[in-house]
Amino acid sequence: MKKRIAYILIATLMMSLTACTPQAEQTANAQNDTEQTQTQEKEVTQESIDSMVEPADALVRCMLENGLEYEPKDPVFFWTALSYFVGAYGAEHTLAQVDDESITLPRKAVQEMAIALFADYDDLLELPEEVSARVTYDESLDAYRFGRGDIGLCETKLTLLGEENGNVQAEVKLISTMEDKDIIGTWEITMTENTYADGIENPKYLYSISDVVPVEIPSQNETQNQDPETKPVVEGTTVTATFGGLSDGHTAEMTLSDGSFGAFQFTDETVAEQLTNANAGDVLTFTYTQDSPDGVKMIVAIQ
Repeated sequence: MKKRIAYILIATLMMSLTACTPQAEQTANAQNDTEQTQTQEKEVTQESIDSMVEPADALVRCMLENGLEYEPKDPVFFWTALSYFVGAYGAEHTLAQVDDESITLPRKAVQEMAIALFADYDDLLELPEEVSARVTYDESLDAYRFGRGDIGLCETKLTLLGEENGNVQAEVKLISTMEDKDIIGTWEITMTENTYADGIENPKYLYSISDVVPVEIPSQNETQNQDPETKPVVEGTTVTATFGGLSDGHTAEMTLSDGSFGAFQFTDETVAEQLTNANAGDVLTFTYTQDSPDGVKMIVAIQ
């Protein structure tokens, strides 16, 4: 009798183990599928970085036109880069208030855009006096007002190079949209995952830029090797150039007759009105001065 009971117990136990095995396998398989899905979702592809064209464009144009290096801790660079970014693309933000000359964004929206430009972002830096012509702060609204700008006669191409240890490498090319399609400059940028994205409703930028390094700036390299007779114009000289548009409220993009690309600033009200009414592609004759040692090119009159 005892043997019979023992046989029954053994058979029951074996049936129990047999029934549990498929369930355990299913659970393990489900966990593996979840892990594989998460890995696939985090895979870096060209499509996944395409949204970063806008912040990359703003940074390289800011650096090129103002002779700046990527220095996120420098308040002047921080806000100058943001002014390029917001001036060209901030009007698309759902919280933006836009008029003909400016884009106003609340602090929250400005923070969202700063995160895309600066991977080590902690908080908005203090607004320096040097950028007061580009950005102002309205304490009553806790909002920032930026001058409007555009990307001029150029386009930016972002190409994925690879990913290693969470660092995404990409190539940025600024290309003229004129007939020659010249490459204005090439840079390599490093991006990391946007750690703030989870706290933003419908985040647009899933990465944050951590470094920008110039690779080749043809227009600059070529002018260094030119003969004295063909070098770019100097202080106080009148030139004819093709207007590429306004990159912000006081900076005009111009393509000179030798094909070189330059950014020219202006403060004169008459000049500002003339450039505001100009169209991209217009040929303008103007006189500019060059401040030393900063090298800022300032338009003083348009004929």
